[in-house]
Amino acid sequence: MDHTNESLVTPSKIMQIGMGFWASKTLLTAVNLGLFTLLSEGSMSGRDIQRRLGLHDRSLYDFLDTLVTLGFLERTGIKENSSYSNAPDSDLFLDKNQPSSMGGIIEMAKNRLYHFWNDLEDSLKTGKHQ
Repeated sequence: MDHTNESLVTPSKIMQIGMGFWASKTLLTAVNLGLFTLLSEGSMSGRDIQRRLGLHDRSLYDFLDTLVTLGFLERTGIKENSSYSNAPDSDLFLDKNQPSSMGGIIEMAKNRLYHFWNDLEDSLKTGKHQ
């Protein structure tokens, strides 16, 4: 076995694709909730977002900070002292009030297509769509 190339082989591609649904579902949920349209009004605290969208305390900052990490939101401060705003591309393409909005296709993907992909294994085994 050639050990020279062995150090170049990593599981990063496997993990990126295998866990890719985390990022996808987070974006789909944010669009469906209208988060980017809400933030088009201007930056808001996590608590203001929570009140306006009716979100629970438990994972509020995990959700918002995941969107920061993914590059969809920008943040200043930490937790209760944080303020969130749309990243420039989110403002342009994910605010439902913009003519350039892609929110409709993202909502359709979540509401109509996501469950088909969730049932892919069963469909492959049975040949039937759920």
